[in-house]
Amino acid sequence: MAEPRAPNDIERRAYEKLAEYRKKRDFSITPEPASGKPSETGYSFVVQKHHASHLHYDFRLELDGVLLSWAVPKGVSMRPADKRFAARTEDHPLDYGDFEGIIPKGEYGGGTVMLWDHGTWEPYLPEGDPRETLKRGKLVFDLHGEKLKGRFHMVRTKSPGGREQWLIFKSKDPYATEEDITLKDKSVTTGRSMEEIAGAPDRIWHSNKSGPTIVDLVKQIPTQVKFTNLDKVLYPENGLTKAALIAYYATMADRLLEHIAGRPLALLRCPDGRTKCFFQKHATVPLPPQVKHGDEWVRVDDFEGVMALAQSGALELHAWGSLEKKLEKPDRMVIDFDPDVELDWQKVVDAALELRERLKGMKLESFVKTTGGKGLHVVIPCAPKLGWDEFKDWSKRLAEAMEKDSPDRFTTNVRKSARGGKMFVDYLRNGRGATAVAAYSTRAREGATVSCPVTWDEVKTVKPKELTILTVPGRKGDPWPGWAEAQKQTLPKKIR
Repeated sequence: MAEPRAPNDIERRAYEKLAEYRKKRDFSITPEPASGKPSETGYSFVVQKHHASHLHYDFRLELDGVLLSWAVPKGVSMRPADKRFAARTEDHPLDYGDFEGIIPKGEYGGGTVMLWDHGTWEPYLPEGDPRETLKRGKLVFDLHGEKLKGRFHMVRTKSPGGREQWLIFKSKDPYATEEDITLKDKSVTTGRSMEEIAGAPDRIWHSNKSGPTIVDLVKQIPTQVKFTNLDKVLYPENGLTKAALIAYYATMADRLLEHIAGRPLALLRCPDGRTKCFFQKHATVPLPPQVKHGDEWVRVDDFEGVMALAQSGALELHAWGSLEKKLEKPDRMVIDFDPDVELDWQKVVDAALELRERLKGMKLESFVKTTGGKGLHVVIPCAPKLGWDEFKDWSKRLAEAMEKDSPDRFTTNVRKSARGGKMFVDYLRNGRGATAVAAYSTRAREGATVSCPVTWDEVKTVKPKELTILTVPGRKGDPWPGWAEAQKQTLPKKIR
């Protein structure tokens, strides 16, 4: 029997990029495609005329294993003077580009769909890599379709409510014309009109067709890890299974690896569900071969390792403050604000914000994340210069400074009985061998919450219980801007 083909980066990225697409669809009732194979060129394009709640054209460009998608109400024009509005929509799987037919009313995107044009596209490389120019809000490319030909430009204008708005327009080239290209209103594959497609019952996507389940989707994840017991319920209060855990980590692997790759880990493994768990700091209990280990740690470095942890039922990933290759030089400090039962959430937020201002006074950048529980972590990255004793002592002096300035609000006493309505400023996670739950790690808690990075503005209104394995993959933007640069900062000797 042949060895399974090693998954490539494009396949992994494609699975992650389709998180929003999957989130909007229940694959137990919709037959819409969940994936697809790349075209021969890797640069196919398709325009689908779509009469749903309103008539529009779905413009889609293949890139890195998915179809980048925009809804263009008036369609793409061949007239250079026409700058057509295009609303960015979620990325779609490649198999979506072949569909022509009817989506029944009541289903997502219900209506008639025509394959209006298709072909290949070619990025205009003098403008730069299309992945980078896309991030900057500009895309220049040539289309080689049956109707659309020549060079086009796309420019992002504004994004109200987080939804990107673009303009698409034609270059002045030999293919430009004053002709209204949308009048060529027949399918490029069947020659049919919208009315003829609507009258063809053999092309209806019926709701009673069985679509892929989450288990089916997990089996499509490009990995060499063998998944087992996918129907095992890990979160009994909401029925979330091992398949749901694996799907979360497959989607979030890149973001998670920024915070755990190369770091010693302690695992909370719960193969029989979140109420039956055990901690594992080294390989005394067998782990998949994709998980590396030493005498006092386990470690993962890549997507395969993350998938192996998910397969092993690791519901919590707790990371050291140092990389394994620089084990004795920590580079990440965590201050954990753990409130007494009498304190409300706002007091936790206020404490974190106060620490941020204190650190700013020392010219240190800091970042904040939920813990997946009732507290907040303030994370202080730094260059790996101090040893563990000095590092822990610095964190202790920082916590004690907060306690000294506000003894009625803060305590560094670890005993819960001694807190008496105060906030525990926990610096103890900064010693050798101590750990803190990693950013984007799931928690073995009711509701399947996640330890989720948030912006300093967002922390003022965030509701931690709403940050779960079902909601975090759909979050947009970078919650920790400036993180890479902050890893170069050094801790001053004097605490303010």
